Amino acid sequence: MKRLKAGLLVFVWLLTACARPTVENIPSAPVSPQVSTATLTVQPPADTPTATPTLPPTFTPTITPTFDPVRSTPPTIMLHRPSGTFDSIAFLKDLIIILKQNDMKVVTYQDLYKNPSITATEAGKLFIITIDDIYLPYPVHSTHLEMIDMLREAGYPAVLGIVTDTDYADPDTAALLNELSDSGWEIATHTNKHTNLGEMEKTAPRYVFTEISTSMDKIEKVTGIRPITLILPEGQMVNDARFIKRAGVHWVVGINGGITYNCQQDLVYVGRESPAGTADQTFENMMKRFGF
Repeated sequence: MKRLKAGLLVFVWLLTACARPTVENIPSAPVSPQVSTATLTVQPPADTPTATPTLPPTFTPTITPTFDPVRSTPPTIMLHRPSGTFDSIAFLKDLIIILKQNDMKVVTYQDLYKNPSITATEAGKLFIITIDDIYLPYPVHSTHLEMIDMLREAGYPAVLGIVTDTDYADPDTAALLNELSDSGWEIATHTNKHTNLGEMEKTAPRYVFTEISTSMDKIEKVTGIRPITLILPEGQMVNDARFIKRAGVHWVVGINGGITYNCQQDLVYVGRESPAGTADQTFENMMKRFGF
């Protein structure tokens, strides 16, 4: 009986052992597919254009310099026809050489009017040449023509002081003035009768206006441009400039003084220099006088 019970116990144990799962018999869990963490690069089709990003423009503020309105007058020479004591043609020839050597820029008063800042930005490098006593009713004198040709060859403009005198204008003179005006030369009034305005003011101040405006009317009729510059006969300025201002003049060119001017004023007086000795001496004197 004992043997029977022992046999049953062994039989039960064997059945229990057979029912336990082994590692080999445990079914493995389904394996999920592994996803690569690498970034995939998608190539566009060959015919697809690649867009280039457009960046907004960088804003750069513009700074406008502020200049003192009081400026030094550019050194200005006064020339006339040759006389028995002075050869202005030979003088001008030497002066042109000096201007070239010093890299001077020859300008006119109308240039300064159109571009006021130039006397601040190019101070010490500007120069003005004036030639007086060209009469509108008569052919231009041969010596005046020679000086004009010399300056044109050098590429330098000048300011021409025109005396109108009568109601008639010589056709050749008118044609030359128009040609020069178109190429950057300035046609200035030297009055109608070449009258000393300082002396006229003492006896008939109202005629100062008539003397200037009459000349300007005649020049405008011939050239189509109304002068803005008055070259004073004999360099004599008036005490009361209201009649000059009334005529519409901006620049008044005398001899004495006028080494500085205020570019914000409506009426501006400026001085100039006569030749004194050689062109070298005159140029040196002029640069010193006008502060350069």
